[in-house]
Amino acid sequence: MGINAKNLSILLATIFGSSFLLTASWGSDGDAIFAAVTHGPAKEECSACHMAYPAGLLPARSWKKMMGELDRHFGEDASLAPEVASGITKFLTENAADTPRGTQMMSRIASGIPGNSAPQRFTETRYFGHLHDEVPSYVWKRKGIASKANCVACHTKAEQGSFVEREIRIPKQ
Repeated sequence: MGINAKNLSILLATIFGSSFLLTASWGSDGDAIFAAVTHGPAKEECSACHMAYPAGLLPARSWKKMMGELDRHFGEDASLAPEVASGITKFLTENAADTPRGTQMMSRIASGIPGNSAPQRFTETRYFGHLHDEVPSYVWKRKGIASKANCVACHTKAEQGSFVEREIRIPKQ
C-alpha cells in the first residue's frame, strides 16, 4: 500500500477529525476545562475555607440557592455583606454550567441535572459520579484527600480550572 492521493486524504481527514474532536471535548487550549475563579471577592471569600470552585461545575440555580443560604452553608454561617454576596452571585450565575456560552463539558454537567434540582455539591452530580466511578471508597478516606470535595488533593491544577487526567496525582496516604 503506497501513499497515493486517496490514502493521503484519508490520513489527513483522520488527523484533522481527531484534533477537532479533542478540541471540542477539552476546550481550545487543551487544558483549562473550566474558567478559573478570577472574580476577586468570589476567590477571596470562597477560598477562605475551601477551594474556590469553578462556576461551570454547577448550574445557575444551584449557585443562586447556595448564595441565598450562606447563613447555613454546609453547617457554617458564611454570611456576607449584601453587596458582596450580590456581586459573587452575579459572577457565579453568569459563568455557570448552563450558560449559553458554556463549554461542551459544562453542557454535559448541566444536562445531567434535572431542571427541578439545584444541587449544592458537584460531588453529588451524575457527571462527577461518572468521572470518579473507578475511585474505590477507601481512597476518599485517605488522610491526604479526606473528602470528595477536596479537588486539589488529586487534581494538581484544579484552582486554575484544569481537571485533566494527566495532571492527577492521587495521594498514597
